[in-house]
Amino acid sequence: MSEFPRDIRVTLVCKTLPPIDEPAMVGLQDKGQAVHAGTRRNDGSMEFSCVVQARENSAGNLDFAGTFVHGTPSSRFLYLSWKRSPPAAALWVQRVKIPLTFSAVDIGAATEIRADITGRRPHSTESIGWTAKRRG
Repeated sequence: MSEFPRDIRVTLVCKTLPPIDEPAMVGLQDKGQAVHAGTRRNDGSMEFSCVVQARENSAGNLDFAGTFVHGTPSSRFLYLSWKRSPPAAALWVQRVKIPLTFSAVDIGAATEIRADITGRRPHSTESIGWTAKRRG
């Protein structure tokens, strides 16, 4: 029996955020273009969390869905976004794509996956090192 579909908590950690020159809200961007702020930890880092649904597609490959998941079935990602405040004609100061690139084997029975994305830039293509937290 497949362990999918199931919900998985995704947590992104930023030890430092890049400086910007204008007022902006930073957080995970949902499909409605709202930005959901993170939580500042005791060490000064920021954590941004959401829940995504991991599921198998018709070809048996892992796919992701949910309010925060963007992209096409072959290229799913999250956006960490800096949204201008107050809103302007150009909504975004910058957005960083966080690719959801792992397999069912990578995730296994995980209930949470985490990644340190400190220093990741818009349009980065480097892979991200994810850590899976297992059930039990």
